[in-house]
Amino acid sequence: MNREFRRLLLIDDEPGIRRLMSLDLAADGYQVTTAEDGLSGIAAFERERPDIVLTDLKMPGMDGIEVLQRIKQISPQTEVIVITGHGDLELAIKSLQLDASDFITKPVHDQALAVALARAGERLGMRRQLEEYTRDLERRVAEATAKVVASERLAAVGQTVATLVHSLKNMLSGLKGGAYLVRQGRASGKDEHVGQGLEMLDRNLARVGRLVTDLLTLSKPRQPELEAADLGQLCQEAARMMQAEAEARGVDLSCQETAQAVTALMEPGAVLDALLNLIGNALDAAAQVSRGRVKVSVGRLGKEVWLEVKDNGPGLDEEARERIFQGFYSSKGAAGTGLGLMVCHKIAGEHGGRIEFDSALGQGAAFRLILPA
Repeated sequence: MNREFRRLLLIDDEPGIRRLMSLDLAADGYQVTTAEDGLSGIAAFERERPDIVLTDLKMPGMDGIEVLQRIKQISPQTEVIVITGHGDLELAIKSLQLDASDFITKPVHDQALAVALARAGERLGMRRQLEEYTRDLERRVAEATAKVVASERLAAVGQTVATLVHSLKNMLSGLKGGAYLVRQGRASGKDEHVGQGLEMLDRNLARVGRLVTDLLTLSKPRQPELEAADLGQLCQEAARMMQAEAEARGVDLSCQETAQAVTALMEPGAVLDALLNLIGNALDAAAQVSRGRVKVSVGRLGKEVWLEVKDNGPGLDEEARERIFQGFYSSKGAAGTGLGLMVCHKIAGEHGGRIEFDSALGQGAAFRLILPA
């Protein structure tokens, strides 16, 4: 006998059989509850929740087949052994089809009962082992998953730090170079060196400022504070803000005039940040070719409006086109952080919009920030 599963319910409408079997089972170490019919047997089962149920098949009212079905509905893992008379083989087979663990015939012999109970105990034991194994497997999978996630997060942090450190080193070099030119110009009385140094300082301070703004934008999700705004005015403002940088890099920056207002619900400051990032990327590209040009335009198509930044730079190769929206990827190599398009993508998503682009190697690039009208 499996000592783990000692709670047993005996259901039989014959008092003599109930008394004799309960005495024998108690002597074998079982905790026995008895019931005189199917209805009271179900009530006793719900109250006691035994491990094993012994039920007669032929009983007035609720018969053993219905008792088996009701018990399996309440607790599928409970083992049910049916007791049948000679000639009831069809009922016994039906009970096995309904997931009874075994059947024994009347008169009940001690050895047959012991074998049936042992089988029921083995099934309960195997089920418990399987449940414990499943729980342990789930725990192991959860632990392994947590380790993988932690490792990926650590790798992402390492990549982020490495990218930012590399970019900051470049900016720091620019600041040091500007400061050196200012000092040398002052020491030698050469104003042109001082002017060049100040320009370098201004450019690299602007890069640091953009980096800080981008990191703040990416640091947490936020709900934009929407208001009606004219994209044409936003375009003109962005062009004015970037004009000095465009001139310093020898790039012609222009903004399309609009005959009528193109409006949308947006957070103007956030969309302006995204547009400035797109213009900054376009200036970087256009500065690589002679007579570089960047054009900013706005438009509307159906239920969407767009801001487009187009350049005549070298364009994007196949790798850049495939990886352009991956975190920290930059087609500029050491000169870029990869944050700009991440910022644009995030701002567009917060407004229910998206970023699209067209580009081919040697044919420039056009990036569009598309928003709901």
